[in-house]
Amino acid sequence: MKHLIIKTIEKYARYKIEQNLNLEYREHTLYPVAEKDKKYLLYLHIPFCKVFCPYCSFHKYSFEEEKAREYFGILRKEIRLAKEKGFEFSSVYIGGGTPTILPEELAETIDLCRELFDIKELSCEADPDISDELIELLKDRVDRLSVGIQSLDDKRLAQTKRCEKFGTAQEQMDNIKKLIENFKIVNCDLIFNFPDQTKEDVLEDIRKLKELSPQQISMYPLMYSPSVKKDIEKNMGEIANTKEYELYKVIMDELSQGYVQNTCWAFSKEGITLIDEYVVDHDEYLGLGSGAFGFINETLYINTFALDEYKKTVDSGQFSTARYKKYTKKEILNYRLMVEMFGFSFSMDKLVKKYGKSAKRTLMLKTFLFRIFKIADKDQNLTVFGKYIFLIFMKEFYIGMDLVRETSRKGIDRFGFVKKM
Repeated sequence: MKHLIIKTIEKYARYKIEQNLNLEYREHTLYPVAEKDKKYLLYLHIPFCKVFCPYCSFHKYSFEEEKAREYFGILRKEIRLAKEKGFEFSSVYIGGGTPTILPEELAETIDLCRELFDIKELSCEADPDISDELIELLKDRVDRLSVGIQSLDDKRLAQTKRCEKFGTAQEQMDNIKKLIENFKIVNCDLIFNFPDQTKEDVLEDIRKLKELSPQQISMYPLMYSPSVKKDIEKNMGEIANTKEYELYKVIMDELSQGYVQNTCWAFSKEGITLIDEYVVDHDEYLGLGSGAFGFINETLYINTFALDEYKKTVDSGQFSTARYKKYTKKEILNYRLMVEMFGFSFSMDKLVKKYGKSAKRTLMLKTFLFRIFKIADKDQNLTVFGKYIFLIFMKEFYIGMDLVRETSRKGIDRFGFVKKM
């Protein structure tokens, strides 16, 4: 029965998410507008990597120092533009690509954010290529550093080309240890459900990481867009989801010792709540930088992926928005149901207060079915099976975002410029 529910949910989630992420290209006058006296989350995207991982679908270009330095300068100009247009922020999340690829440029960008806005918390992604310079520059600037380890198995690191890029599992663990000694919160990402991965492999990864005792561990299921799937299967073997739920139960059991679960895939030491999935805690956020996503006033905005268009638009005094979609109240309610159940924070009373009594009617059937299929109890607390179901929803949401990225990159060459016809 559970297998049938899982397969049905996967198909339903993919269909609905692809339908809801069918984005239009913008009218020239459509840009995010700030609401007075409201503080948003600010997302900044740094689209450069030195080496590409075969499973990664995120927006990135090959690193060229001169181009990346120019990009950081344009990004800072866009941050100042957000201030001029009335935006205020209490939180910042910096992703990529590799945000830490030029530590001094990143530090200058963080300093500008803290100078212009009343920032209470700042999270930044990093890879395991950790230098003393990076630690010194960022340890007092970043509240939470999220490091993409993905695996501590040398065989798998070689398969994914990460061993030559970041060193052996032991070398990466040595780097993580230095980070834990210097940063307030260190999150470590691991991926599970690689094609040839066993329960024992997953447990070994987690136990090695627990020896270092990071403040957070995030366990992501393998996610991929159609274009990336071929590369994964070429390097690691055929992808199948048949063992994913069993691996998830192993993860839940192992991490229940020493960690508290914050979301369907994030685990923290007691008292730590700052997490990667800012969409759970922030219903509105502004995305700046090439390829960044933002959600303001029930509208999803996506910035241009082309670096030349990005510079031209920001230089003209406008945000770099290229595509958008305005959502109905029903669509917003279904989205909030997904992310809040994923983050264990769903409250029907809260949604009714914000969206009116119709919110309860809109979501009533779904919450009833959650109880019938033992996804949640009468108070909407998720069961272990329910946590896996909402992990599927969020996984499909991110895969849908990957498809948006692929369509947004059409007509752009590998250097980030619009192709000449």
